[in-house]
Amino acid sequence: MRLSDYYRLAVEEAKKVDPRRGAELDSVLQRTRRAYDKLDPKGRERFDADSLWNPYADSRVLYDDGRDIASVMWGIDISTAEALLADRLRERGTKIDAIIGHHPRGRAQASMYKVVSIQETMMQSWGVPITTAECIVSPRAHEVMCATHAVNHAQTVDACRLLSMPFMCLHQPCDLLGQDYMQKLLDERAPERLDDLLDVLSDIPEYENGIRECNPPEIFAGGRDRRAGKIAVKFAGGTSAPREMYEQLSRSGVGTVVCMHVPESHIEEARKHHVNIVVAGHMASDSLGNNLLADIFEARGLNIIPCSGFFRVRRT
Repeated sequence: MRLSDYYRLAVEEAKKVDPRRGAELDSVLQRTRRAYDKLDPKGRERFDADSLWNPYADSRVLYDDGRDIASVMWGIDISTAEALLADRLRERGTKIDAIIGHHPRGRAQASMYKVVSIQETMMQSWGVPITTAECIVSPRAHEVMCATHAVNHAQTVDACRLLSMPFMCLHQPCDLLGQDYMQKLLDERAPERLDDLLDVLSDIPEYENGIRECNPPEIFAGGRDRRAGKIAVKFAGGTSAPREMYEQLSRSGVGTVVCMHVPESHIEEARKHHVNIVVAGHMASDSLGNNLLADIFEARGLNIIPCSGFFRVRRT
């Protein structure tokens, strides 16, 4: 298989657990197609053609030479340092055909704000009216665009190109797989109190490793003896949700949000509206989602060398 084959496989696996799956997800791609069809030749030439079939703007093949891929180095954050590390390992005899990163780089990083809109459907699944969700998510997407606009997006991609190292990033697919896994697990285990919820998390290998590394799941709003109530898992959506969501979640009956990380501004807002926040941990949660996809890739014969915060756990 080539890197592009694994890329398409990741997108198809993400679609299976996307909260917009079915008609709504088809509608997203159809709207993209209609926008493309209206462009003049120059506009079409500049258009991100992958978006016609891939609804996850933060996941792209960033450099590829078309070679077959048998072994990859896979990490959470890939920078020029990791690209040089991969090249050095190749010099020492380790077979590395490509690099897979989780967090977006290149044009995927520049376009990451486009995936924030998935949070609207996520909030709808938690009981928030879709019109309300749209009103609070749209400004957040604009904030993300502004925050990332001045970033040197091409830095790591250029390094990989100079080293002839194929490179892709898979962000939303992994986060969607991790979110789906965690939501189903917590729905099944139904922890009564936040202390029970922490116990569920600590039994998951990625979070157990986080505990060993002094980065355990923590309660940022609430207390161990507080009832968990209805739990909403928020891993996907590109970045942190708008802080205005806590008022809406409280109204819809959500008692606890489980997330990867949370800005300081969210904590007081959650307390104000009596919503608990459990931060599961960023690298552990990213590792969970990446592991779920890595298992699927390994089943196709891919050898994976984990690096840069990716704690590899096999479930198959």
